[in-house]
Amino acid sequence: MVSKKFFLFRRTDPIGDNKRFSEDGRDIPILGIPAELVAFITAGRGSVNITFNNAGMYEENELFIGDSIEKTNVTISCKEGKELKLIEKIILFASKPDGKTIMRFDVLEQRAAFDDVIISNVTDVKAKIKSQPTERVTQKISVGDPASRFRNIVGGINFGSTTNKPFLDYNHELLTGADDSALTLWRNSGTGSSVYNIANHTGTVTVQDEATAAVTGLSKKCVQFAVGTFLNIPDATIEDDYTIYFVIGDPGTGAGSFGSLFGDDLGETLGFSNEGYGSVFTMRHDGLTGKAFQVNSDTDESGSIRYTFPDKSKTTEIGSRQFCYAFVIRRDKDFNVYLHNHEGEIVAFVPAFTEKSTSKVVSKIKSKPTDISKGIYEKTTTPITSKVTPGTPGRTDGNLLLQRLGTAGTNITSSFAGTLARFGVIKRDIGNSSASQIARDLYDLYKPIL
Repeated sequence: MVSKKFFLFRRTDPIGDNKRFSEDGRDIPILGIPAELVAFITAGRGSVNITFNNAGMYEENELFIGDSIEKTNVTISCKEGKELKLIEKIILFASKPDGKTIMRFDVLEQRAAFDDVIISNVTDVKAKIKSQPTERVTQKISVGDPASRFRNIVGGINFGSTTNKPFLDYNHELLTGADDSALTLWRNSGTGSSVYNIANHTGTVTVQDEATAAVTGLSKKCVQFAVGTFLNIPDATIEDDYTIYFVIGDPGTGAGSFGSLFGDDLGETLGFSNEGYGSVFTMRHDGLTGKAFQVNSDTDESGSIRYTFPDKSKTTEIGSRQFCYAFVIRRDKDFNVYLHNHEGEIVAFVPAFTEKSTSKVVSKIKSKPTDISKGIYEKTTTPITSKVTPGTPGRTDGNLLLQRLGTAGTNITSSFAGTLARFGVIKRDIGNSSASQIARDLYDLYKPIL
């Protein structure tokens, strides 16, 4: 009897809920797929792609002319010059009636079935299980039929559906004010309408027309915040799950850290980072007074990849360091919180900790990360012996109350000081795949160009 054979891919440990599709190959942590479904195998320089038949989410599809849903495919990295040999080994594995039944590619354990495979980073494995149609000519996600082609596009970004359209969206297209002068009006392009237009600010927040890395770090019109200056947002309260996205610039020779970018007047709501500390993701919500949660993105404590921000190099040459930063923050219906970077990767994950929690997930370091090895963290679930109160530190619940852009609360010395080209809020968790796509689209739109 011939044993059935499988490919097994592990990119990360699972984070959050179960995922059954991935538009860009970054959302599926673990995937098992029968080897008999292989359609064909191709190679690029230093990589091999395996495409599978009948391995998608949907049985039937109704598509517009020129659109198709791409077949499920997985890309794995390999040593340059070993592409043909790796393909040959995969074919032999799939076609032999005996031998091993599982071919495993495991990033966490840095273990692969063959020596020719490179498996040291999450970027070395990408498993795409598509759910959205692709335009065959442009190879981009379809924007629909001609009659509704631009219905879901706001400020140059395709949000994919009307349910994913933002409630608040402040972008470069509706920013009013003369170059190097105070902002006069920033219109809201979101569904919240003109009620949420921004016209008032404390201190002088200036408009910058120069689309250069040295001046703004961005390629579009933006606003410049100095320490202690901020914009006043008409009160906006978002309950339960949400998605926040923003694009900031780090011009000149670079900053050492980012401070509070948004929050409320009291400082109960605050996010997203700490002044004076790089690679720190922090947030708290309305009605809470305990210490905000803080997660480091430059370790493997919570995120799927290690990511350092801001880029600490001081060069002013485009391409030699990061000038443009696109982030997406998601809180899901269970109050877990995620931070995506400009590549769409989850770089920080905060397990839910709410008023109703009876336990808390705690990460303890077992070995510190170095330049050549990952840090090892052990997660434990610790029972809570006292009642969770508004003053309990690290909570992830509470409403998102937005009243300020550029700072939070009265401690304006720790405010954000940099450039901002985009800020928006969606009144729902749009999920990993859509968040990843929007983060990358924002970066492509706003990054400085040569």
